[in-house]
Amino acid sequence: MGKILIAAFIIFLLIWANKIRIYLKWQKKAEADNKPFYRWPESVHQEPEQRKRLRQAQAENFQVEAVGKSGGKICRMKAASDPDFYFVALGICQCPEFKETHKPCKHIYRIALNKGLIQAAPEGKS
Repeated sequence: MGKILIAAFIIFLLIWANKIRIYLKWQKKAEADNKPFYRWPESVHQEPEQRKRLRQAQAENFQVEAVGKSGGKICRMKAASDPDFYFVALGICQCPEFKETHKPCKHIYRIALNKGLIQAAPEGKS
């Protein structure tokens, strides 16, 4: 009876060790997926123009389509005020605003908001 309990306990430990390994691997992948957004320092998001873009990302309606087998990392996105769809990822966007400033646009902010990487801009603040 004692050997059976020891064997069961060892199996239990092996199962939990495997679950922990899988969880840590998943956690590492999730962090890697979010890295492109963190290339901008927090001070960038506090600039008045960036706060405006963040409020736009909150307020506007967006059409979003996943692209191919990217696992949701790349999408086609169009805000209500946009003339066209743009390809967007957390670190890059095809819209003219991003090409000009190289800072997060409303499209990137929308993805970041959806993923919980940034807090919503308070109303009435610049």
